[in-house]
Amino acid sequence: MTDTQPGTEIDTKEFRNALGGFATGVTIVTTLAEDSAGDLRPAAVTANSFASVSLDPPLILWSIARSAQSFQAFEKAEFFAVHILHSAQIGLSNLCATKNADKFGEISWRPGLN
Repeated sequence: MTDTQPGTEIDTKEFRNALGGFATGVTIVTTLAEDSAGDLRPAAVTANSFASVSLDPPLILWSIARSAQSFQAFEKAEFFAVHILHSAQIGLSNLCATKNADKFGEISWRPGLN
Protein backbone atom coordinates (compact mmCIF):
# COMPACT_ATOMS: atom_id res chain seq x y z
CA MET A 1 0.00 0.00 0.00
CA THR A 2 1.11 3.56 -0.55
CA ASP A 3 1.08 6.73 1.51
CA THR A 4 -1.61 9.36 1.08
CA GLN A 5 -1.45 10.90 -2.38
CA PRO A 6 -1.19 14.69 -2.87
CA GLY A 7 -4.63 16.28 -2.78
CA THR A 8 -6.10 13.49 -0.63
CA GLU A 9 -5.02 14.74 2.80
CA ILE A 10 -7.22 13.60 5.68
CA ASP A 11 -8.84 16.05 8.08
CA THR A 12 -7.86 14.79 11.55
CA LYS A 13 -11.13 15.86 13.19
CA GLU A 14 -13.27 14.16 10.52
CA PHE A 15 -11.11 11.03 10.72
CA ARG A 16 -11.48 10.90 14.53
CA ASN A 17 -15.25 11.46 14.33
CA ALA A 18 -15.69 8.75 11.68
CA LEU A 19 -13.69 6.17 13.62
CA GLY A 20 -15.19 7.20 16.96
CA GLY A 21 -18.64 6.32 15.64
CA PHE A 22 -17.54 2.78 14.77
CA ALA A 23 -17.56 0.79 17.99
CA THR A 24 -17.78 -2.60 16.31
CA GLY A 25 -19.38 -4.04 13.25
CA VAL A 26 -18.79 -5.33 9.78
CA THR A 27 -17.02 -3.65 6.88
CA ILE A 28 -16.46 -4.46 3.25
CA VAL A 29 -13.00 -3.75 1.87
CA THR A 30 -12.73 -3.23 -1.89
CA THR A 31 -9.97 -2.64 -4.41
CA LEU A 32 -9.17 -2.73 -8.11
CA ALA A 33 -6.28 -4.94 -9.20
CA GLU A 34 -4.91 -6.32 -12.44
CA ASP A 35 -5.95 -9.83 -13.39
CA SER A 36 -3.72 -12.25 -15.33
CA ALA A 37 -4.68 -10.52 -18.61
CA GLY A 38 -3.71 -7.09 -17.26
CA ASP A 39 -7.30 -5.85 -16.95
CA LEU A 40 -8.43 -4.03 -13.80
CA ARG A 41 -10.98 -6.09 -11.87
CA PRO A 42 -12.77 -5.25 -8.63
CA ALA A 43 -12.26 -7.41 -5.54
CA ALA A 44 -14.09 -7.35 -2.21
CA VAL A 45 -14.01 -9.06 1.17
CA THR A 46 -16.21 -8.79 4.22
CA ALA A 47 -14.02 -7.91 7.19
CA ASN A 48 -14.87 -7.59 10.85
CA SER A 49 -11.18 -7.12 11.70
CA PHE A 50 -11.29 -3.35 11.03
CA ALA A 51 -9.78 -1.12 13.74
CA SER A 52 -8.43 2.38 14.28
CA VAL A 53 -4.69 2.40 15.02
CA SER A 54 -3.63 6.05 15.07
CA LEU A 55 -4.96 9.55 14.46
CA ASP A 56 -1.54 11.06 13.75
CA PRO A 57 -0.66 9.74 11.30
CA PRO A 58 -4.14 8.51 10.31
CA LEU A 59 -3.87 4.71 10.31
CA ILE A 60 -6.35 1.85 10.25
CA LEU A 61 -5.89 -1.90 10.36
CA TRP A 62 -7.78 -4.75 8.76
CA SER A 63 -6.80 -8.34 8.13
CA ILE A 64 -7.21 -10.82 5.29
CA ALA A 65 -6.29 -14.50 5.28
CA ARG A 66 -3.56 -15.53 2.84
CA SER A 67 -5.92 -18.32 1.76
CA ALA A 68 -8.66 -15.82 0.78
CA GLN A 69 -9.62 -15.92 -2.89
CA SER A 70 -8.96 -12.18 -3.23
CA PHE A 71 -5.69 -12.09 -1.23
CA GLN A 72 -3.52 -11.62 -4.34
CA ALA A 73 -5.72 -8.78 -5.61
CA PHE A 74 -5.23 -6.87 -2.35
CA GLU A 75 -1.54 -7.73 -2.22
CA LYS A 76 -1.02 -6.21 -5.70
CA ALA A 77 -3.35 -3.23 -5.26
CA GLU A 78 -2.07 0.29 -4.65
CA PHE A 79 -5.30 1.46 -2.98
CA PHE A 80 -8.26 0.06 -1.13
CA ALA A 81 -11.49 1.42 0.36
CA VAL A 82 -13.21 0.45 3.61
CA HIS A 83 -17.02 0.60 3.57
CA ILE A 84 -18.69 0.71 6.99
CA LEU A 85 -22.04 -1.03 6.71
CA HIS A 86 -25.46 -0.30 8.16
CA SER A 87 -27.30 -3.21 9.79
CA ALA A 88 -29.73 -3.20 6.84
CA GLN A 89 -26.86 -4.13 4.49
CA ILE A 90 -26.50 -7.72 5.71
CA GLY A 91 -27.21 -9.02 2.20
CA LEU A 92 -24.25 -7.08 0.81
CA SER A 93 -22.07 -8.30 3.67
CA ASN A 94 -23.07 -11.91 2.96
CA LEU A 95 -22.44 -11.47 -0.78
CA CYS A 96 -18.90 -10.22 -0.21
CA ALA A 97 -18.24 -13.01 2.30
CA THR A 98 -19.09 -15.66 -0.31
CA LYS A 99 -16.07 -17.42 -1.76
CA ASN A 100 -17.10 -17.96 -5.38
CA ALA A 101 -19.84 -15.39 -5.91
CA ASP A 102 -19.80 -12.84 -8.73
CA LYS A 103 -19.69 -10.07 -6.14
CA PHE A 104 -19.95 -7.19 -8.61
CA GLY A 105 -22.35 -8.72 -11.13
CA GLU A 106 -25.42 -8.05 -9.00
CA ILE A 107 -24.66 -4.57 -7.65
CA SER A 108 -24.19 -1.11 -9.08
CA TRP A 109 -20.65 0.18 -8.51
CA ARG A 110 -18.08 2.61 -9.86
CA PRO A 111 -14.37 3.04 -9.23
CA GLY A 112 -13.48 5.61 -6.59
CA LEU A 113 -10.81 8.27 -6.57
CA ASN A 114 -7.23 7.15 -6.18
